[in-house]
Amino acid sequence: MIGLGIRVKNAPDNLLYKIFSGISVSEYIWEISEEEIMYSENNEHKQKLFGNSILSGDEFLKCISRDSYYMIFANIKAYPIESNRTNINTYKDYLESSCKIILLCADSTFIDFYSKAPSILKKVQENCIINHFEQVNILTEENDTRTRMSV
Repeated sequence: MIGLGIRVKNAPDNLLYKIFSGISVSEYIWEISEEEIMYSENNEHKQKLFGNSILSGDEFLKCISRDSYYMIFANIKAYPIESNRTNINTYKDYLESSCKIILLCADSTFIDFYSKAPSILKKVQENCIINHFEQVNILTEENDTRTRMSV
């Protein structure tokens, strides 16, 4: 298992919080390279949930802990603290990098989640099942059709 293909309802929710529940997000630096995640704050609609392209684990957790947001697309990568961030275009680039987690969301309902840690993949799979996500498929090198690690 190299990742998970997740399908979710096209509706506001706190999906990222549900996906990452029980994972030590504070152990990573989070890189947000593409994002359209809308939310409301003080009756004002905002377009970018994260605001910055590089976040500490605590900042990332604060953002994803909001009650509700609408994720249209996202490209999120997690690197161990003090590691080098690199440009990742392909799965091979990902394997050769220090990046440990990639989450890609497209069209609000399709999420691909990759992790080099089998324990994280198992936890995310459990989180998706517990939260009644529409579909959770195991991705392997044989069945993964993604050619680019971007949305």
